[in-house]
Parts: sequence; structure tokens; C-alpha cells
Amino acid sequence: MPAKNGAPARRSSRVTLRVPLRIYEPDTSKRFLVEEAHAVKISLWGGLIALKVPVNQNQQLVTVNQATGETTDSRIVYLGPMVAGGSRARLVAIEFLRPSPGFWGVVFPQIDPGRSQARHYAR
Repeated sequence: MPAKNGAPARRSSRVTLRVPLRIYEPDTSKRFLVEEAHAVKISLWGGLIALKVPVNQNQQLVTVNQATGETTDSRIVYLGPMVAGGSRARLVAIEFLRPSPGFWGVVFPQIDPGRSQARHYAR
């Protein structure tokens, strides 16, 4: 369902939260650590993470939440800009390959598809 500006509506809310991660190559039994990274924003379906290693669109990764110990398979769906401040990291959006509701250790509110997602503020 498109949002008012024509962009696709989000499937769940996003939360700004720094989550420590370990990123591995798939099918390596966690032997080949790609990077220790962190999430910047998270959602029920994936997140925005800061990575220093070069990666490609649609590349698959194994993502491990260091705080919860949860592991999930993911793929890169967006390559964003470099992060300011000299860290030489790039913001990368990942999407989980399977539903992983407990991965982030956060409970997300369910979205009612019949209800507008617009925010209403008191005047």
C-alpha cells in the first residue's frame, strides 16, 4: 500500500537503537567473520547497519546480535551513503530472509492495515 508521497508504506515501525552485531559469510559455520558492526535503526523485518567492509546489493549475510545471541540470515537491500566522522563506514539496509521477531530483543507494535499510519498531534 503506497504512502501519501507515493513511496511504499513500511511494514513495521523503525526504532533508533544501537545494537552490536557480528556479520559472517553464509555457509561458513561462523568461521569467517566479515566484521563486528552495529545497527543504527531496526525494524521487525531488518535494519540499517554501519559496515566498513565493501558489500554488494543482494549479498547474503549471517547476522548475529551480540546482545541476545540470536542469529538470522539476511540480505543487503540498500547501499547508503558513507557515515560522516571518519569511520569509513557505509549505511547498509538488511532484510531478514525469514521472519525473526525476536532477533533484536525488542517488541514491535503490530500495524493495523486499515488504520492510517499518520501521526496526529494535539494542538
